[in-house]
Order: sequence, then C-alpha cells, then structure tokens
Amino acid sequence: MTHPLRAILWDMDGTLIDSEPAHEAAFFSALTEAGLTVPEGLHAELLGASGDTVFAALRRTTETAMTLTQWTDLKHRHFERHARAITRLETAALAEQLAARGVPMALVSNSTADEVTFCLRATGLDTLLTTVVTRGDVANGKPAPDGYLLAAQRLGVAPGDCIVIEDSRTGATAGHAAKMQVIYHPQVPDARPLPGAQYLAPGLPIAPLIEAFLGTPALT
Repeated sequence: MTHPLRAILWDMDGTLIDSEPAHEAAFFSALTEAGLTVPEGLHAELLGASGDTVFAALRRTTETAMTLTQWTDLKHRHFERHARAITRLETAALAEQLAARGVPMALVSNSTADEVTFCLRATGLDTLLTTVVTRGDVANGKPAPDGYLLAAQRLGVAPGDCIVIEDSRTGATAGHAAKMQVIYHPQVPDARPLPGAQYLAPGLPIAPLIEAFLGTPALT
C-alpha cells in the first residue's frame, strides 16, 4: 500500500455481528427436521460458505432429496427462531464512527438477502450499511471475488482502494482475489498462513490497523 485507502467492505457474520451461534443452531435444527445427519466437523469446515456451497456439501454427504430452495427455506425458518442469539460485535461501533466521518462502506455477505436483511434489522445496522451485496447478487459467492468487486463498483471506488474485513478464510480469500487489502480477523486462532491478508489474532484491537490503512485520526 503506497497511499491511504478510501473504503471499507465489511463481511457480516462473525465480523460485524455474532450470528454464527444462530446459524449453527439453525443448521442442526434444520437437519433434525429433515432427518439428516452429517459427518462430524462438517459445519466448522463450511464457515463462511454460501448457502449453495453448504447445500452441495449436504448432497455430497447425505441422501437428501431436497432442492436448494427447500433447504434454504427450511434453514431460514429455523434461523429466525434462533435470532435472539444474534448480537453486535465491537467492530459495529467502529463502523458507526467511520460512517460519521464519511468513509464509504459496504457490506458483502455470502448469506441470502433474507438473512442479511433480517440480521441488519435485528441489530440496528440497516440504516448504517445501505450498500449491501448478498449471495443472490452475484454469479459466484466467496471465495470468488465477485461480491467484493460489485460492492466497490456500487461505491464508485477502485478495488485497490478498498479494505476488506473478514473473519473467515473463505471471505479473506475472496478479498485477496479482488486485489484488495484484507484484514483477516477470525474469532478463533488460525496459525495457517493466508497469503495476501493481514492476520489479526482474536482479541486484538482492529482499530489501529484500520487507522493505518485509511490514514485517519484515532478511533475509540
């Protein structure tokens, strides 16, 4: 990076909000209703994956006769039941500060439009992040760069002037593929190298990195 960057592209689940417990509970509740079992550890392997990728894994590991639409509807119904588990993370307060300073921001998620809308409204972030790209907006979900490139286009910012903030390797890979600066800030430690991303261990403050990338005054 040779100049301050201009825009921030946020992931949602696990980055701005802690919705992963709700997603996990909905996943297993939906499996139970459908009478399906999956290999141990499959859900963890699919962290950050899009709904169609998850469904492909179900088709590969079970004998389900459901369609993608049926699975999506079933899982979303259970997701709404577990919505009380959704909370804001500390990064949401940073997003509010950056918005007040006029920093262009967008949200890019592998979740469906229904799930993203539901989560943003449930956490009061719907008025803060008005440029939103969901899985249905692009041909290819993360780890493909499509979502991040579309978000930059909608903001009118060059990809090289964007910071991507992600908690999953899937999303961080997408940001790197879009030729953007990436902060990879997972919720659990990850010792595996991820080329093209700035790794920030769980529990460490992210504000100094954002300040350095943007060249902004200190965030609190």
